[in-house]
Amino acid sequence: MDSTWILVAVGALFIIGLLALSFRGNAVSKATRVAIKTHDVGPVIAAIDEDKSGDMATSYNSAIKSLWDAYDRETAADLIKAFLERCDSKPIAQHWLKTVTEVEPEIARKKLGEEFIIKHTNEAAAAACAGGCGGGSCKSCKSCKS
Repeated sequence: MDSTWILVAVGALFIIGLLALSFRGNAVSKATRVAIKTHDVGPVIAAIDEDKSGDMATSYNSAIKSLWDAYDRETAADLIKAFLERCDSKPIAQHWLKTVTEVEPEIARKKLGEEFIIKHTNEAAAAACAGGCGGGSCKSCKSCKS
């Protein structure tokens, strides 16, 4: 009977360990959590640049969405700017440009500037996401993966 309890305890510790690892997340998620506290997107950009296995657009989208949902709109605008500087042809980048300019126009003007917005607006890419991205999820159109 004592060995049964030991096995149960070991099994429970193993499951707790696996859960802890899954909640820790990847480097981009960790850097995003730090960015929410520090308002510095540098570590997020570095983590995305270092992640050779992930999709850049998906990583930026996830990090921007986390900042946006945390109502850290100025930091999200900084990350949107970095994303657009690297790849403004992605439909999800255009989604975020449109979102920040429509929802937070003052922040967009302050953080991005009118000239930057005009330069990085890509109507063709934006049109690819017009079919209902719903915040960049693109489960229906899949265009943000392109």
